[in-house]
Amino acid sequence: MIDMGFGTMGPGEGTAVLDPDVMLVPLAAFDARGHRIGYGAGYYDRAIARLKAKGLAPRLIGIAFDCQEVEHVPDEAHDQPLSEILTEAGLRRFNGG
Repeated sequence: MIDMGFGTMGPGEGTAVLDPDVMLVPLAAFDARGHRIGYGAGYYDRAIARLKAKGLAPRLIGIAFDCQEVEHVPDEAHDQPLSEILTEAGLRRFNGG
């Protein structure tokens, strides 16, 4: 791991690329369908799409607080729904992910 700035560490050049079986996905808001609003850069949506294009189906678990649930998250074609959300109330499963 090398210094990536802002007090974070990350993999250096030449590090093997791994295809995770489980992804913990941060979010700003989510709805009862498992759709999420991220932080605007699309990193997770692109990473999930890349894995799915390889025929993989990682377990996608959003990490949130119950108060982050909204009635409806507007979604676009590139958005990747989550299969589960973990909040302080427990693990919730969705059909969409």
